[in-house]
Formats: sequence, C-alpha cells, structure tokens
Amino acid sequence: METSVTSHGILLPSVSSQRSSTFVSPPSSFSASSSFKVTTKAKNNGASTMTKCKIGQSLEEFLTQATPDKGLRTLLMCMGEALRTIAFKVRTASCGGTACVNSFGDEQLAVDMLADKLLFEALQYSHVCKYACSEEVPELQDMGGPVEGGFSVAFDPLNGSSIVDTNFTVGTIFGVWPGDKLTGVTGVDQVAAAMGIYGPRTTYVLAVKGFPGTHEFLLLDEGKWQHVKETTEINEGKMFSPGNLRATFDNSEYSKLIDYYVKEKYTLDTREEWFLTLTRLL
Repeated sequence: METSVTSHGILLPSVSSQRSSTFVSPPSSFSASSSFKVTTKAKNNGASTMTKCKIGQSLEEFLTQATPDKGLRTLLMCMGEALRTIAFKVRTASCGGTACVNSFGDEQLAVDMLADKLLFEALQYSHVCKYACSEEVPELQDMGGPVEGGFSVAFDPLNGSSIVDTNFTVGTIFGVWPGDKLTGVTGVDQVAAAMGIYGPRTTYVLAVKGFPGTHEFLLLDEGKWQHVKETTEINEGKMFSPGNLRATFDNSEYSKLIDYYVKEKYTLDTREEWFLTLTRLL
C-alpha cells in the first residue's frame, strides 16, 4: 500500500462531522494499493452549544457529554471494555505465525481471532448492536440488538496482527453506523469511529458525530480509561508511505510518483500499518 496525506485537520478518517446515550459500566471482563491525497478542514458542524470536554475525564463522563444517545454511549463503553481485554491478551500472548501459546504452553486462538471473538461478544453484550462484521468474518452477524435505535458495526479486530511477534504496535479499528445497514453506506453516515492502539501505552481514540474533535483515552493501571488528548485541528503537512518500492524498477509511472514525493519534500513514513500513520497525524 502506498499512501500520501496532506491535511489541515479533523477527526478519524471517515467521520467528517459528528451526532450521536446513562450508562453504568459493564463488568470488567467478558466471557471470554492505492494512493490518495486528503485535504480537510476542521468544522464545528453546529455543535457550538456543546460544552468543551475536559482532559482527565473518564470515558463515561466524556461520552455523557459528547452524545445524548444512550445506546451509542453503551456501545462505545462496551467496545472500550473489549479493547482493554485485547490489550492484555496482546501483551501476554506468545505468538507464532498461526497460533499463540499461554504460559503453560497450551495452544490458544491466534491473537487476531481472539480479538475478533472478544469484539463480537462486546457488541452482543451491549444489546444495542443489530449487525456486525469484521475482516475475519465479513458476513453480517446478527448481534440481537434492535433495528430502530440500534447500530451496525464493522471492524478490523487486530490491524498489524502479522507483526505481533515482533513486538510492534498493533491496533483495532471500527466504525459505527445507525440502523441495520453496512452496505450502501459511507463514512459520512457514521455516528462514531474509533481505534484501539496496543503499544507501549494502550489508548482508545474516538470521534463522535456532532461533537468536535478526536479524543484519546489512556488505559490506566487500575483498568480505567482517562481522557488525555483532544485534537480539533491538524496542521498542514506532507507525508507519504510507499509500498513495494521494488515495483518502481518495472513500473515507470510508480517510479515517477515516488520521484514526485521526494522532489516535493514529502516526509517518508515507514510504518507498516495505516492506523499508525493516522495516530501520528493526531
């Protein structure tokens, strides 16, 4: 994959504006190649009546402020619980190419499949998700939630799972749409989008339709999410992340494209996964 970005600001990739429920936090665990150029500008989208969020808030406090939709708050809290569990599994798994072993040497599900399972369980537990699908299970799965007032979720359970055994950062990516459709919808139809990032720190980065900015929450030692960063604008910059540079030898057009980026002084980003590039921008 080869990616180039020129940006002026705003949110997660597909949530260009933000709409969007009270919620008691659920139990702490569940049973267990193209190129593009993006130029964006931060927008308030009529959310001026909302109170500015505070750094240091809990996830629940933030969501209560960010959206009046109780169902959406519940879903995002449940996904936060799943991300916390996945973070522990990623940190403690000993992984080979296709499977992982626990501390006793017993073979377990590969960590990406385990993440997939945990996320589906979280969506079922929320009781507000109607349909969900993932990179591992692309067919729509009925989560048991309502059509009216419910949501549908698409997710990549563990982007970068192939590099888990190198101890690189990996992440979960998901988007939330209202109702019971995941086909014929676009990014601007989303009511929320988020990433869970498992590295030296574990963070939950989310954007909610109708509420300005992208917001980062840090997983504390006691297992709680704390609001640590708000991004409402991204300054102008240039970055490119080429894939398969050897192809420039056989493909003159691709070679010209790379030469253009170098000539225009784009910054080379060598990260394997696009969510890491996005995280750097935020």
